[in-house]
Amino acid sequence: MNVNLDEKDFAIIDELKKNSRLSEQKLAKKTNIPMTTVHNRIKKLQANGIIKKYTIELDYAKLGKSIVAYVMLKAIASADQKALLEQVAKIPQVREVAMITGEFDLLFKVKVSSMEELNELVVQKLRKQKTVGETRTMISYETVEIN
Repeated sequence: MNVNLDEKDFAIIDELKKNSRLSEQKLAKKTNIPMTTVHNRIKKLQANGIIKKYTIELDYAKLGKSIVAYVMLKAIASADQKALLEQVAKIPQVREVAMITGEFDLLFKVKVSSMEELNELVVQKLRKQKTVGETRTMISYETVEIN
């Protein structure tokens, strides 16, 4: 289902992406859109499933999780890739996981506190799974989050 959005909708979305805690009054002020219009547009965006939830952005470095790595995983031929995707998604250090095309089956992003924790996750845990054939890990030097 395609929903027709205009400049006002995108202005509201852009401000909410920056700070989802903004009140409708502050959103109206920042976007120069009347408060009643802001209220109605937010309700429309929610009703159409464009705004799914409001959440927080964490500073993982301050939480002791300063190492970001991307892991590509190749499943064995008989593995249920969807089940493996769901299994990987339940790992606490995994922040995002995708089923991908190409040589590997899954790509996921992890945030860990140390190389030991990364080793425990990839080498000691994942590679020992019967459905995992191969992994390749890339450590990020620097990450810029884009909303």
